[in-house]
Amino acid sequence: MIEGRTIFLDEGTSRFFCIPVDVDRAFQRLILAEGLHSEGANDVLIADLVALSIVDGENIGKKGLSRPAPVVEPKDDLNRYSAYDAPAFEIAAALFERLRSKRIVARQAIADVRRLIEQERLAFAHRLGASVSSSIQTVSAAFEVSDFVFGRNDRCLPRAIAMIRRCLRAGHSPSLVLGVRVNPFAAHCWVQQGATVIGDSIDVTRIYTPICVL
Repeated sequence: MIEGRTIFLDEGTSRFFCIPVDVDRAFQRLILAEGLHSEGANDVLIADLVALSIVDGENIGKKGLSRPAPVVEPKDDLNRYSAYDAPAFEIAAALFERLRSKRIVARQAIADVRRLIEQERLAFAHRLGASVSSSIQTVSAAFEVSDFVFGRNDRCLPRAIAMIRRCLRAGHSPSLVLGVRVNPFAAHCWVQQGATVIGDSIDVTRIYTPICVL
């Protein structure tokens, strides 16, 4: 919820959208009521929420909402590390992952990206906590170098996908965060481990309100 409005993300179509103001107010009241059909609720607006597939008509009023864990507020980034500290093998890995991620973004929706990351998080879970091949600082520095080849403007999603896949292979377990802002509307995504932003500026990420974490 940003400035009184609810912003939705349809992961199946990678589309951000809002709903009519009066229906949005009914939705927000439903959120405050923990997903239960509270006394005085407007049944017509609740029906609109069901018709828009915002809420499940079969379960409304029967059970509460399951809420995802809140995103940790970013407090630091790795911009102090020089891109020139990245070894050649790590730069090559960053370039390879970015080539692969371009095809992923072109063909798959956010829901598909979520499944891909979940699968790779499981596949490389055995590396977590082991002797990592590259530090998170080294991975970040390598992706800074890769920007000279791929650029950076309007490429945040393929870049973030490439970075999180490389981090998972290197024995780290960060998250990919998608955020939005309004007036004017804009979306951005970044990689974050704990409270540390990886490969992006904390001054940029703080502009956006997280809407989805992969």
